[in-house]
Amino acid sequence: MLADILFIEGMRDYRCIHTPTSKILTQQTFGSFEEQLLPSQFVRIHKSYMVSLSKIESIEKHRVKIGKELLPVSESYRDGFYKRIG
Repeated sequence: MLADILFIEGMRDYRCIHTPTSKILTQQTFGSFEEQLLPSQFVRIHKSYMVSLSKIESIEKHRVKIGKELLPVSESYRDGFYKRIG
């Protein structure tokens, strides 16, 4: 299951877990995800997005491309994200 996660999107009181074949809604918080998911595999890039590092296809102009999605890397998470990817 964890290997299938592309990214997690915040949607008000819910989080949407995006996989190649489905979307799963949960009320789990990003803090809870950050405690449970390995930091070597997942990173927060925005207040509304956490991504699987292995699923990133490209990075352009502070946006991460995963599949057909272009996700923003916000200024507040930018330094930490770029340090993580080297």
